[in-house]
Amino acid sequence: MKRVIALGVLTIGILATGCSPSSVREPKFIDDIRPVPPPMKVLHYSIQRKDLQDALVQQGVNTVRLVPVFDNLSVSQSYSYRLFDVQEGSAFSLLGLQSSDVVIAADRYLIKRPDQFPQFVSLLAGLDEATIEIRRGGESKLFKYSFIPAIGKK
Repeated sequence: MKRVIALGVLTIGILATGCSPSSVREPKFIDDIRPVPPPMKVLHYSIQRKDLQDALVQQGVNTVRLVPVFDNLSVSQSYSYRLFDVQEGSAFSLLGLQSSDVVIAADRYLIKRPDQFPQFVSLLAGLDEATIEIRRGGESKLFKYSFIPAIGKK
């Protein structure tokens, strides 16, 4: 009887860690990387770092509201957020985001809390590249960004 119980615990341990080839563990926290998503439309953006910095300074990152999207998941499993109140000229608008977009992941990391996405956006001016996965109108899209130095006047 003890062997059966130990085997049951071992099986549960393998499924919980996602080590079994037949089991797929869905990431649930910001420190979990989103599995490679299915093929989706990829949009490339080249944004001048100075323009992003200016947008962040002028309007800050608290210019949007993020509301949880629950789809078919329980409340505790929802890790996507719908954007509202994206203002023209804001950093979010500069990134190509629109009101009603659903944010799925940022640099392949799932967002656990709505305050994490604005924090991610505030750090973009210090990066060379980044990605944001969204769902717009039911279609998944991956935005790939390259942040380039400002072009100087000659």
